[in-house]
Amino acid sequence: MLSYFRINDPYRLLGAFVILLIISIPRLIDYPGLTYPELKSILIGEKVHEGLNLYDELIDSTGPLNAWSQAFIEWIFGRSLLARHILTLFALFLQAAFLGIVFSEKKAFSENTYIPSLIVVILACFSFDMLSLSAELLGSGVLLLALNSMFREMEFRDRPDSTFKIGFYISLASLFLFSYAIFLPGAIIFLSIFTRSTWRKYLLMIIGFLLPHFLLMSIYFINDHLYALWQHYYLPNFSFGGMRQMEIKDLMFLGIFPILYLLVSFFILNREARFTKYQSQLVQIMFFWMLFSLIQIFYSKELRPQSFITLLPVFAFYMTHFILLIRRRKFAEISIWIFLLGTVAIGYLAQYGKLESIGYEKLILSDRKGIERIENKSVLLLDDDLSVYKSNKLGSGFLNWNMSEEIFREPDTYENVEAVYHSFKKDKPEIILDPKNYMQAYLKRIPELRAVYRKTGDGFYELIQNQH
Repeated sequence: MLSYFRINDPYRLLGAFVILLIISIPRLIDYPGLTYPELKSILIGEKVHEGLNLYDELIDSTGPLNAWSQAFIEWIFGRSLLARHILTLFALFLQAAFLGIVFSEKKAFSENTYIPSLIVVILACFSFDMLSLSAELLGSGVLLLALNSMFREMEFRDRPDSTFKIGFYISLASLFLFSYAIFLPGAIIFLSIFTRSTWRKYLLMIIGFLLPHFLLMSIYFINDHLYALWQHYYLPNFSFGGMRQMEIKDLMFLGIFPILYLLVSFFILNREARFTKYQSQLVQIMFFWMLFSLIQIFYSKELRPQSFITLLPVFAFYMTHFILLIRRRKFAEISIWIFLLGTVAIGYLAQYGKLESIGYEKLILSDRKGIERIENKSVLLLDDDLSVYKSNKLGSGFLNWNMSEEIFREPDTYENVEAVYHSFKKDKPEIILDPKNYMQAYLKRIPELRAVYRKTGDGFYELIQNQH
């Protein structure tokens, strides 16, 4: 297999796609279950497609490019998970192919090879969560364009458009997932160490980064929603803390083979490798990319296997160097087969619950007790459990409970009453689940809602149908 990808022929990339497909087919057929990020992406896509204004009417901190992308996908495929997973496979393959082509063009290794694409494809199968069509996946594709521009700037050094593109691509990636903005100071450090760029180039990079954000702000300012953009997008994403959908130890066990191979690659490269000056700089750049990827991962709001997607280029780069340094090709072939079988085997064993040290309980949505009779309804749950939306649609725009709770907890504030009124006026949920009894205070203050909702149980409100 390895000899197949050592040949410098772009058509060999089709072999990488076949391998990705073969490994992923069992997951396409028998997917473990809807995950929290997937359901949230579906809900965001539905509400944006229905016409709710992001941040003003739909309360969440997701990136605007991700929200609009999810709306487009929802418009075409609806709630189909299979369609989303197939699209993800193509996206992963395109990223693997692009990375292999970039490394080949930049002469990153002692020979032109598409082994990096093979390694990315294998790593893309280390967990079923990698099949999620999420902001991490979409944004990481744009980050690869920024990485390519950094290589180009280091190679030519006299092209100011490269530095502008670096900032611009990182900015677009941050509009998918805000934590990707971490790579901007990383890029500045890269260039200051390896290119000795002038202050004009740094300024161009910063302008390239700020331009899409200023355009976004201008659109919201014109529509008089700038405060909502700041309050519900920028401010929450500047803060630290988030949701750990898997524990660090679980992720370490899940990625034990990639981690071991990366450590061995570091050790072998330090002892055996002989680089040109240019290749040595690439090695250092990828090391810095790894450091900033780790910072980004722990700064981001969610922690799960797919959060590590920005590390795929790092693993592919160093492991390819390690494999090419193995003098006997038979041993190199054996090493890649051990890596493939070990990574995929652990991923599938963890998926089917055969490894007690790896748990997906927080990632896969379980059914909420007591809601079995609620199906195909427009529902608003005043709580942080999204499982009710597996078989129902979100009513109103209060998606992110961490942000929405601040509104429902203070019914004496006029702005909060107005926000609830306008949200319900545009999109009345058929059922309201209110376990903490927040809704009663708002029904007292908004007669129009009090007239169309009746309480039929503890924390359970129904919309009077002839008033809908």
